[in-house]
Amino acid sequence: MAKLYFRYGAMGSSKTANAIMVQYNYRERGQNALLLKPRLDSRDGEKLVGSRSGLCAPCEYVEDLDKIDISLYDCLIVDEAQFLTKAQVERLVDIVDGRGIPVICYGLRADFQGNLFEGSHWLLAWADSIEEIKTVCWCGRKATCNARVANGKVVKSGEQIVLGGNESYVALCRKHWQSGELAPEEIRRIAAGKRDFLPLLLDADPSEAMVDRYLDAGDMYVLYAYGRPVCEAVVTRREDGCELKNLATEKDARGKGYASRLLAHLFRLLAAEYDTIYVGTAEDLIPFYEKQGFRRAYVEKHFFRDNYPGVTFDEGELDDMYYLARPLR
Repeated sequence: MAKLYFRYGAMGSSKTANAIMVQYNYRERGQNALLLKPRLDSRDGEKLVGSRSGLCAPCEYVEDLDKIDISLYDCLIVDEAQFLTKAQVERLVDIVDGRGIPVICYGLRADFQGNLFEGSHWLLAWADSIEEIKTVCWCGRKATCNARVANGKVVKSGEQIVLGGNESYVALCRKHWQSGELAPEEIRRIAAGKRDFLPLLLDADPSEAMVDRYLDAGDMYVLYAYGRPVCEAVVTRREDGCELKNLATEKDARGKGYASRLLAHLFRLLAAEYDTIYVGTAEDLIPFYEKQGFRRAYVEKHFFRDNYPGVTFDEGELDDMYYLARPLR
């Protein structure tokens, strides 16, 4: 018998990744599953759902259900189901009970103030199966609350719906949500929403065109201090190892060791996959990288002059790129 499922979890609990994988599993078994989302959720693009893990998939809008021949599908999967209206949840109930098609909904249970969203309210009331997708707070306890963060502080007033990702929301346990206490320091891998950190990226690489060359293909890591992103790094693959393409610290957070601690974390993390990490830099920054264990490797002549015409650097006029290497094992 078909059922209506509601699978809820706090921010960062891989709800969207689960939704995409369920659709994939149906297809592997020779069946069709229709992925849907409310039109309100525009963060990942038109008719597209995207996970923080980097997975993405095309979808249709819940608002267009009446235009879709759902008899072609063995299952409906709804992402960001907290944004559904009562009427839309009722329509999904009718599909389950009247058409015998299972519907699996993924979403948040409550907003940043601890209040139920409309869609979550009615899914909790009417779903045949309710499951929690678990994630953890920075303290190690189960995270059940979605905290909205602005300027490094938990905020509890404002509009209920403000779309955002790692830069705006964090999952906390109830204790730390109530107290507004954020992690003193934590490092997160950023798979989706990398361009949200563009101002910080441009601190290290002042050409947006150059950043675009490696940002999507690179692995991005951000160090947060009390919920505020203060340091970032982007690492890309190369034939003889990996390369640190971008490293930047917020100007008012410099001199506190954030970049060194982020690099130390990356050295341990990357050692499982690579033997060597490289970095290309201006001559003025070589002493910093030498303190992190890098040693001079080679020089790419006229790199800055050839690739950054008309761009002004904090270090002044640049010409050659100096490459350094560091063993990871």
